[in-house]
Amino acid sequence: MVDQRFSVSVHVMTALAFHKGELMTSEQMAASIRTNPTVIRRLLSKLVEAGLLESFKGKAGGVRLAKNAKEISLKDIYLAVCDKKLIATPCKEPVKQCVVSCNMGKLLDEVVEGIEANSMDYLAGIRLSDLTAKIK
Repeated sequence: MVDQRFSVSVHVMTALAFHKGELMTSEQMAASIRTNPTVIRRLLSKLVEAGLLESFKGKAGGVRLAKNAKEISLKDIYLAVCDKKLIATPCKEPVKQCVVSCNMGKLLDEVVEGIEANSMDYLAGIRLSDLTAKIK
């Protein structure tokens, strides 16, 4: 199954940035994304915990950005909601009689570390405000 936490979280954060300070509910966002409000609430919880959102309880409650959209990068969002690496490497014991098998773990770890570093640098360069500026 493909992990959609990041893309859904970017959608949520972009909607909140677009609506500039307005409180939005998980139900409103779920309708926009066509998902269950419970899915949104789980993500909102992580985004609040990371300090990216403020949450207000009660009948007139909801969430809003805790910072200016120019201060929030896609890396911030990714780190808040994703707990896995972008690429999984096998964690099986190598076949001791095979020199390739014995070296693949280290080789793949180096490749994955490079991909992760480049991806995080790329995400750090994109601000939430950059996305909202592109909405027509």
